[in-house]
Amino acid sequence: MNKKFYLIAAICLLSTSLFAQQNAGSQKSMQFILIIRSNTSTPLTKAVIDTNIKHWQNYMGGLARNGKIAGGYRPGGDGEVLTGTNNITTGLYKANDMVVSSFLIINAKDMKEAEQIAAQCPVFELKGSVEIRSIQNTAN
Repeated sequence: MNKKFYLIAAICLLSTSLFAQQNAGSQKSMQFILIIRSNTSTPLTKAVIDTNIKHWQNYMGGLARNGKIAGGYRPGGDGEVLTGTNNITTGLYKANDMVVSSFLIINAKDMKEAEQIAAQCPVFELKGSVEIRSIQNTAN
């Protein structure tokens, strides 16, 4: 796996952990998960990485300032894929050179606002993608 990919993912999620906060506004909001997939085949130069890191810092800082970020997580670089009780593949699940690089939990009033937040994600600069799903807290 590309070390640059892991560096970008780590810095993005470090920014998330530094800026994570709950929405303190009085407007009722929902939570959405942004499943961020990075393209592992995109060639990256130091200049591209540095620029993308700055864009991630600005993106995450803006979400924090506006009370839109509730949390962020980065899966580890190891793993297994189970496709049955006796069918285990070691390694990350990769489809079309895309791997899940992080998850963000955001606060938004509806799917439209969640789309607007996701549309600003810097992962698109590196040919990545963002899947948006509404989530419900089942622990409460």
